[in-house]
Amino acid sequence: MDKGLASLLEWTWSYRVGRVLHVANGLGVFEALAEGPLDALTLARRTGTDAGMLERLLIACCGMGLLRRSAGRYENTETADRYLVPGRPLYQGDIIAHGASVWSFWDRLESVVREGPRQGPPARDPEQHRRFILGMHNITMAGRGRLFLDHVDLSGRKRLFDVGGGPGTYSILACRKWPELQAVVFDVPETVAIAAERIAADGLADRIRTQVGDWDTDEFGEGNDVVLFSNVLHGPGSSAEQKLAKAYRSLVPGGLVVIQEFLLDDDKNGPLVPALFNVMVGAFSRGELMNLVRGAGFVDVRVVAHDETLGSTWLTAFKPPMDADND
Repeated sequence: MDKGLASLLEWTWSYRVGRVLHVANGLGVFEALAEGPLDALTLARRTGTDAGMLERLLIACCGMGLLRRSAGRYENTETADRYLVPGRPLYQGDIIAHGASVWSFWDRLESVVREGPRQGPPARDPEQHRRFILGMHNITMAGRGRLFLDHVDLSGRKRLFDVGGGPGTYSILACRKWPELQAVVFDVPETVAIAAERIAADGLADRIRTQVGDWDTDEFGEGNDVVLFSNVLHGPGSSAEQKLAKAYRSLVPGGLVVIQEFLLDDDKNGPLVPALFNVMVGAFSRGELMNLVRGAGFVDVRVVAHDETLGSTWLTAFKPPMDADND
């Protein structure tokens, strides 16, 4: 089959597998099967579902390679056991639940394109917010964190300020790797409460503290030698210039700014992951963001890592050393 036609057919129907995953995850199917195989009737009783429709969902999960069926009973495959059972180190269920929670945007995409986005911030549901924040932990542990550790060098750095740090996962990973580093996770109250849980669970409360704040109104302190922006500079509506200026002011001479973002190519022909993210949230091109970083006064702006599958690009730049400021 022609590659272009094959892609069109895949995209036309790909929402179906997404919704099967969302619903099976939301019903707790994979968690229920973590202890061993069950038939559809028993599983329906445990999940409070209709046995006939649940079995159809389970068969779809088999087709997706998440479950296997044998002698009328269903069990998790290795993929489901590794990524879809709560408590596993690489658990992805929170980010999948977040994907389900934003389904309504994509369902009404045509009206958004015709009429423009709704004005005002959406109402924040506490449970959805928690899933979103823990989802950020999920995706960091599933590959983004390794990209960060392998390509960003924080050797000799003492104080990291993690802006919009969410669950604190990057601060945790950084402090594990660089023993002299301490970190501050800066975010809104409901988020830093979740970060504090993760930090305590990792035994790093003596080196990582949380700080409640608002990046639109509060400064980022002073004496930092690293400022981290992980997926908080999302295109023109993200106040990127203001955040970068605050980072610059907070850094010591020679300090490092580290940025992870969904970035479009300069010609804005893709890649696909940032292009889809741009539809719902917003995204800069690589050149646009690098120019904003330079405009804030930073030097030696460079891309240090990129993974197209993850949609992750990492940039670093430096505040000029003292002698350069005095020239």
